[in-house]
Amino acid sequence: MTTIFSSYTFDQYAVRKATIEDAKEVFHILRNAAKWLNEKEINQWEHLQNDVEVNEIMEDIVEDITYIVENKNTEIVAVFNFSPEQNPWDIEMWGKREDNAFYLHRFAVHQEHHHKQIGKRTLEWMIDAYQVNNSCIRLDCIGNNPVLNKFYHRAGFQFMGHVGEAGDQFSLYEKAF
Repeated sequence: MTTIFSSYTFDQYAVRKATIEDAKEVFHILRNAAKWLNEKEINQWEHLQNDVEVNEIMEDIVEDITYIVENKNTEIVAVFNFSPEQNPWDIEMWGKREDNAFYLHRFAVHQEHHHKQIGKRTLEWMIDAYQVNNSCIRLDCIGNNPVLNKFYHRAGFQFMGHVGEAGDQFSLYEKAF
């Protein structure tokens, strides 16, 4: 099995795979992120505002693709999914691919830790520690979220285009290694 990251710490944070015991907090962070996006009139993750996704989130934890970022007090400050396998959403966004790519999903910072640059620092760690040669990291985000699109662009991800209908477009980003 390939080791994905060269280290699992940065600054005063530790990254680890989520466990079933973390599920409630993972869902809490994702649900609050969805509500925050909705308040900003950004229609992404609206399905996370109810219990529909609980089973999918649990499956992702069991499949070891959900990661958490903890501070020195072992508080969960951020979560993300990172997988070498395309899920049905990835296939819809990117088309069926057989290349060496990892897909980043559900990247969210705990609401109490906003404005501390945790998202930026986590993404920087991910890029610096990623050690799968001849591969890439892919992600998508809602097209009408200029802040998030700028965030990924500034982090060195290349814009690969839009997918979807007008008003419901997603931006595709990729970073090659």
